[in-house]
Amino acid sequence: MKKLFTDFRALLLFCIFVGGGICLTGCTDDDLTNPDERYPDGLPIHLKTSDYNNQNTYYMLNDDEPSTVFFNNNERSFYVDQPIQMSIDNDLFFHLRFYSPRPLPNVSIWAKIDGYDEQFKLFFFDKLMPFQQFIMQIPLATQNMMAVTRSGKSIQIMANPHLTASNFTLEIECDAPYYKTLQDIKTHWRVWYSDYNLSGNWAYPLRVHHAREAVALALNMSYMYSTDEFAKALKEFGPLHSNAQKTEINKDALLKNILNFSGLRVGHCTWVYGLGGGNTFGLHGTIFYEHYPDDASITETIYHEFAHCIGYGHDGNMTYENTGPGWITLCHRVYTQLARDKKLPVYSARFLSTRRTATTKYDDEGGSYYSPKFIIEDPELDEIDGGLERGFDFLNTDWGEKENAPALSFKLDYNGAETGEKNFMPNGIYVYGDKLYVANQIRQANWSWDVYNLSSGKPVLEKRFTKWTNPDGKEQTIGEPMDILRSNGKIYLVCDKNGGNALFAFDADTYACTHKVNIGYGAVGLAAVKGTVYAYRGNVRAFPEHNLANGYIASSAALDSHTYNAMTADYNGNIYAVVYNSKKLIRLETKYQRAARLTAAAELTFEAKPLGAAWSADGRLFVSFEAAKNQTDMKFCEVDPKSGKIIKDYTTIGDITLQNPAKCLIRRNTLFVVDRVGGLCIYAIPMSELK
Repeated sequence: MKKLFTDFRALLLFCIFVGGGICLTGCTDDDLTNPDERYPDGLPIHLKTSDYNNQNTYYMLNDDEPSTVFFNNNERSFYVDQPIQMSIDNDLFFHLRFYSPRPLPNVSIWAKIDGYDEQFKLFFFDKLMPFQQFIMQIPLATQNMMAVTRSGKSIQIMANPHLTASNFTLEIECDAPYYKTLQDIKTHWRVWYSDYNLSGNWAYPLRVHHAREAVALALNMSYMYSTDEFAKALKEFGPLHSNAQKTEINKDALLKNILNFSGLRVGHCTWVYGLGGGNTFGLHGTIFYEHYPDDASITETIYHEFAHCIGYGHDGNMTYENTGPGWITLCHRVYTQLARDKKLPVYSARFLSTRRTATTKYDDEGGSYYSPKFIIEDPELDEIDGGLERGFDFLNTDWGEKENAPALSFKLDYNGAETGEKNFMPNGIYVYGDKLYVANQIRQANWSWDVYNLSSGKPVLEKRFTKWTNPDGKEQTIGEPMDILRSNGKIYLVCDKNGGNALFAFDADTYACTHKVNIGYGAVGLAAVKGTVYAYRGNVRAFPEHNLANGYIASSAALDSHTYNAMTADYNGNIYAVVYNSKKLIRLETKYQRAARLTAAAELTFEAKPLGAAWSADGRLFVSFEAAKNQTDMKFCEVDPKSGKIIKDYTTIGDITLQNPAKCLIRRNTLFVVDRVGGLCIYAIPMSELK
């Protein structure tokens, strides 16, 4: 026992389970006749992924599969060296089950019928899908069919109503590297599942996502023990002891014992990390998927319990390492390296992405995103999940540009804001189509976020919010509003003082508060690209717009915290932190953000402290600066986006002289800039004036 020291999603297709097989509903005799029409080229039957439907395919261990199915070892069990199960029954239905979290391309099924000299190709699958269960009737009882033999000859298979399962032998062939990996497994472990009567340390049952992960883990463990790498590491490792007296274990006998081991009856442990002995193999919660290097890369409990399975107790160094580094250190070292080298059958957590996708997780199994110990990149993984920067489920960038909208020119001060003279001081601003959103930061009694209509060419106040109802039903009074933006149907607001260290999201049409998401600090800057909202004060944190409820997915290191910091984004989808004290504009690397990492990719250093920055669609960069002693007149400038050097001073634009420009952005061919001294206003200036 390992003590606990602290307390694809697939569509469930309708099916009827009969004995050891399945019959999928909707599969009638009429569907399986007329083979000349369905298979005009005879055999092999070529199946593309688009051919899979609810008459021929069911995905095992999907999130909706009932426990009565996956705890039935007649329905859900396999041998690690035979993850593809195939057979033909007496009604000439071909059955296939594929126990694997990875797809397998280019799979041929060869058949031999008694009375024929050669094998012929029966099926060709473009790709077997993870956990696919396939069924199809072969029309050889009623129809003559042409086939191709191993030697390349065309032969006719004559219709024979007396054919039964005993007349067939089947063989699989595949040229994919993954299939070669599976073939290299030398053990014959059987894997099946149990609820262990739901008592004691088994009180909370195995869930189906654990069952999926157990397939990956069993394939990985059995492959590792089959490799030359493990045999070599075992031989070179220090002594392994069976007891406290340091009785040395014969390593050759140990490896033989593992390869001849019978199998694992997998369950879920409740009050302990794990339980093992004989075929009993129970693990707690995240242990089912934290073993991957691109997750937590922790394997201690797995190999502790497996040592119990092969007969070792708590003395020596096979479970607890009482007599020095031992079994769990050795196994972790080899397992991790094989995974990082992409040699294990299921070398990455991304094949199953259980932290993100399992809908039936226990509360203590971690959030949707997790910072991994190592990064594993691979095109096969990107094809599954869309990549480490931006998965398939992420939304697109939504700039809210109004096509062919004329440039705007106005000054919005307290008069247009419909406030008293001393009650308007804009801080964050955002323009989306015909809407201008403003975070009004003047004084606590007058804090608000406001919505203005720009359709007339001038801002007209539509809405003003000082409080609202949060999704939990509690009333929220606005904290000091620092920045605001709109993206993908949501308005986002961050507050500094008394704002609950939260990112608030509002429906852009109804203005109802849809999310209050903890940030961990009072953010002062916002930006959004590629379906991700970034919030910044001292760290930049990334929040996926499609999954706000689970909080931030990535965080940068500290980038210098200050209330005058800001954020900006360019039209290429790059995200930047405007760092006031350090006089920098830092571009963040987001390629690993789904692995919880944001890093500084490049930076520009200015001569003065920046208060805001804006990018034009054609790649020009404009920066608001706090006036330096030797630059009293240079407060708003175009700068070189490669060097950070000032190209031109735009502090005075036409008849406007900016006194203290701060946050700014460019939309609708217009520069929008906050001026926070004197006028306490927002200027809209056509870009044609910044030539």
